[in-house]
Amino acid sequence: MKVLHKAAAVFSIAALAVAGLAGCGNSSDGSGVATSGDSNAKIKIGYVPSTMNNPFWQAILDGVNAEVEGKSVSVQSVDPQADQSKMNDMVGDLIASGVDAIILGPYDTTGVQPALQAAADANIPVINIDTPVDDLDLVKTVVASDNPKAGELVAEDMMKKIDKGSEIAVINCPAGQACIQRLEGFKEKAGDYFNIVQELDGKGELATSLTLAEDILQSNPNVKAILGINDPMALGAVQALAAHPEMSDVLVYGVDGSPDGKQAIKDGTMTGTGAQSPDEIGHKAAKAALDVIDGKEIEKNIVVDTFLITKDNVDEYGTDGWQ
Repeated sequence: MKVLHKAAAVFSIAALAVAGLAGCGNSSDGSGVATSGDSNAKIKIGYVPSTMNNPFWQAILDGVNAEVEGKSVSVQSVDPQADQSKMNDMVGDLIASGVDAIILGPYDTTGVQPALQAAADANIPVINIDTPVDDLDLVKTVVASDNPKAGELVAEDMMKKIDKGSEIAVINCPAGQACIQRLEGFKEKAGDYFNIVQELDGKGELATSLTLAEDILQSNPNVKAILGINDPMALGAVQALAAHPEMSDVLVYGVDGSPDGKQAIKDGTMTGTGAQSPDEIGHKAAKAALDVIDGKEIEKNIVVDTFLITKDNVDEYGTDGWQ
């Protein structure tokens, strides 16, 4: 989900903090661009997530760094902070810096168009990750989780646990195509089984979703489940429910399989999550970028499988990292 700002004008504390965790010799030049990999690299790849205020994007970056380790490649990462106009400007800065390819996860699939066009005009290939952009002609490939399947798996499990006609609420992030696909998969599988009483925009963030979930619980005392279209939004619902012990039977589902989400499942405060493998997305995206730079043909769609994590299998995946 994703965007760029003048790197010289933006300094993200969050970007620096996560960069220090990624290993592979990460550093920052003070402009808001964090660099990892070979400092004398022949190949430079730009990494443009929608935000670094979500561990999912750091996990993808970890996969990118692992894929290029030992190669003459550097990775320049930025943090648009969920602002598409910043993202577009940051892409422009990466182009000006001479990157050979850009790995990009848009925040706004339509609003990212100027950045994609600028890259195309500069003959710099874009590897689109996580959320497909609107104009697929401007990207070399889309590397993304099977998002509809993640939604379907959540619906299947929820239908097993609560009765037909039950009231449920959804905290979505409609700016992101991946989120749209997850909800579409959920609704297609569930059909008319549930009564969706509220569908709100949590912006993909825990704090925003906490406030929304509190409103949901206050206005819908009979709600039986809350679906967060990513784990941070689901965890916002978990936190809201902590203040309502009388509603302890409300189910909460997310999509991600984040360490925090899995810990909540293990603790019994979250029911399940349609899990992704961001490390795998990072590996495949970096490989696709290197293949394109090398003149090789690549598939237009590279799909990474999704699966359901619940209390029954959470110990198989652990809570100290992504799967």
